[in-house]
Amino acid sequence: MCWIFAYKWDKSAVNVLINWLKNLEYRWYDSAWISVFNDNKKDYTIKSLWRVSNLATKIMEENKDIQNFNIWIAHTRWATHGGVEIKNTHPHTSQNNRFFLVHNWIIENYIKLKEQLTKKWYHFYWDTDSEVVAKLIEDLFEKDLETTLKKVKEIITWAYALVVVDIENPETIIALKLWSPLVLWFSWKEVFLSSDSNALSNMTQNYIPIDDNEMVIIDKNWYKILNSWVEIKKEKINSIYYDKENDMGSFKHFMEKEIFEIPNIIDNVLWWRVFFDQKEIKSNALDKIDIKNIDKIEIIASWTSYNAWLIASYLFEEIAEIQTIVHISTEFKYKKQFISPKTLYIFISQSWETADSLECLKMVKNKWWNTFWVVNVVWSSIARLTDNWLYTHSWVEIWVAASKTFIWQLLTLFIMSLYFWNKRNLDYNKYIDALEWLKTLKDDINKTLLDARKIKEISQKYSKYKNMFFLWRNMFYPLSMEWSLKCKEITYNHTESYSAWELKHWPLSLIDENFPSILLNPDSKLYDKNISSLKEIQARKWKVIWIISSWDEHKNEYDDTIEIPKTNKYNSLFTTWVVLQLFAYYMADELGREIDKPRNLAKSVTVE
Repeated sequence: MCWIFAYKWDKSAVNVLINWLKNLEYRWYDSAWISVFNDNKKDYTIKSLWRVSNLATKIMEENKDIQNFNIWIAHTRWATHGGVEIKNTHPHTSQNNRFFLVHNWIIENYIKLKEQLTKKWYHFYWDTDSEVVAKLIEDLFEKDLETTLKKVKEIITWAYALVVVDIENPETIIALKLWSPLVLWFSWKEVFLSSDSNALSNMTQNYIPIDDNEMVIIDKNWYKILNSWVEIKKEKINSIYYDKENDMGSFKHFMEKEIFEIPNIIDNVLWWRVFFDQKEIKSNALDKIDIKNIDKIEIIASWTSYNAWLIASYLFEEIAEIQTIVHISTEFKYKKQFISPKTLYIFISQSWETADSLECLKMVKNKWWNTFWVVNVVWSSIARLTDNWLYTHSWVEIWVAASKTFIWQLLTLFIMSLYFWNKRNLDYNKYIDALEWLKTLKDDINKTLLDARKIKEISQKYSKYKNMFFLWRNMFYPLSMEWSLKCKEITYNHTESYSAWELKHWPLSLIDENFPSILLNPDSKLYDKNISSLKEIQARKWKVIWIISSWDEHKNEYDDTIEIPKTNKYNSLFTTWVVLQLFAYYMADELGREIDKPRNLAKSVTVE
């Protein structure tokens, strides 16, 4: 799960590179490096472990030495092969030190290739798959780098974005892509290649997404793109860059900022989609789905997106009356598939380049099944590969885990369920009631945010506990799964989520005075059953935090409570989620965690 960068200009690239590195600081990586070249065939490499800011500091210290270098390649690494050591950082070089290579994703047949090269005369300095490709380029070199990479492409398997420089011809940068994200950016005489749009969008708004099996050649004549080794012309796209997204303002962390931005996200997702006065939901993308001839929906997603879809499965079945099955993307590909033309396959991803979800999408498309994707990045591989997609308008999310993205996913799916409800000519009065409640959602969330101080006090009180249970039922149960995930990600404490009724089984054996439970009990048909779970816990004198509606008649019986505004059960999903996000955030802050960059996590999982 790495990110690559290449840059060429007729002037020094120092400031551009430092800016790129700083913009990548919101991701967790375990090493970073740069290599620079000039017309005199000289090269210079700087490497650093852990934070990319460490590398930026080194670059500033050696600024005078590299000011005259105008060709750069760079890389941030999240280790998949080989330990976190300087010798494993990119660039990887050929044995004759002529070819410099950066690589994202994984070469699956690298062990076999390494064995073949070792039998010749090649030596390897570590265990990375990327180093094997660098040696392979040397072994297959013929005539020029472009010709050689054509041969390399036929040998390496699975997925990659490669950027290669030949020190004998340093003015030319060549990139080759299969599956891994890669975008060509340009502005005047500057040309960039990057796998991260956020790191470049404040420099230039002109870009071209590179598709699978395409090669990009950047040289003194500007750039060209080849497909099947024939030059093609591709139209540029103008990006929309929100500079305020990278500004933390008065907030302590991006996570906190993005939680408090949720009311604005509500507006964006609803904008030009839900028309309350006309009591209508309009969407060109959704209009393309023949929902009357769909009798089943199958969902493919991972982690946070998977939890959002588990909630949505309740919504689609309860509201739109369509059977809905949710799959973890890493498992879907290897399961027996039962194909039906009346099944709609919907994908969703908060990181927009998730490798396992992309693999499933390609498998589904190869069988000519119906595909639909909920996505936030227009140019992403996901959006360009699916039959139809719904753009969420939720802007950029900076911190590594997920806050805004969960909300926009859940809200978009709720809107889809209401749209399908109406199109299937179901109970119109219930549809109207749901729309009327949806109109109050932003106000409900703002009321919840006003209670942040109390949420902070309770979360700090419970931060000393290393174990917690999250106990909810029905459509709120997947919400507990997501809260448990969020606490694991940013507090590093152990949490578990269960349906509250399952407490009667083996989980009860784990709970003691040092194992508090958090139970959600808003106004619902299961309210009384949850009170029964409360009595079980209280009988053993264990601690319980309750998230309840403001009217709750049992509130004086609880150890600690967090109240949410009185609303309907659908809006309660969103207000409760805000409480959970704030609770996890304040607990992690009390524990002194590095919240925006949780250890060992990356924003986009680009390997399976």
